[in-house]
Amino acid sequence: MLLQTIIDLEKQFSVTCGCALYDADTDECLVSYKEDLVFKSASLIKTPIMLCMLEDVEAGKLSLDTRIHMEERQCVGDEAPVVKDGYDVPLSVLLEYMITESNNSATNCLIDFLGMDKVNAFSKKIGLENTLLRRHMLDYESARQGRENKTSAGDMKLLYEMLYKTKTLTPFMCETAVPILLRQKDKELLMDSNPAQKAAHKTGGLSDIAHDAGILYGENRNLIFAVLVTAPDMDACIQFLQAVSPHVMAIL
Repeated sequence: MLLQTIIDLEKQFSVTCGCALYDADTDECLVSYKEDLVFKSASLIKTPIMLCMLEDVEAGKLSLDTRIHMEERQCVGDEAPVVKDGYDVPLSVLLEYMITESNNSATNCLIDFLGMDKVNAFSKKIGLENTLLRRHMLDYESARQGRENKTSAGDMKLLYEMLYKTKTLTPFMCETAVPILLRQKDKELLMDSNPAQKAAHKTGGLSDIAHDAGILYGENRNLIFAVLVTAPDMDACIQFLQAVSPHVMAIL
């Protein structure tokens, strides 16, 4: 049984895990384990930021071609050639880098453009009870003061269910966001045992966490998944996710 496997691996690697795994079409619950436990979100918060931005695009406030100015204070050392201080970068490019490369400079630019309050209001509106944006990416001073970005496995399960079923979120938002998530380049966590597996997902990591959440498109069934992991050492979190990976792939 997959739940028991997760519990056993949680003990083996001395991690704390929150997990939600559901059949995307039938809503069958395959694993529900500490879904409401709140974790530091790391880069999982970038999916709600993207969707909040797309809501403004659909409302006609801007377009995917709108150029947004990058400022020095937003740059945290992972700038791509077209995403750096002094450049006016198309929104479509910022979204692509934020999700597929998990680029933190692009993310900070979009946080400033939207404002944290707007992102949090959007998350609350769509029902994400445990998801909160409280600081910029790599803002270590805010982190030391306890202002962490937060989420839970249950919230991420709900978010990707909305994307899969075009529920609550509009067709435009889903049809724009999912292809970007499908181009996610990080395949070293839950995708580790089968990097070629089709998945629209977002990963996240800090020194004490590793997360993976999204949609898995299998031959026999599609799954909504969210596996959030914390431990004193991120390596243990990564090893846990990689150990879980083949067990999840086996049920697709």
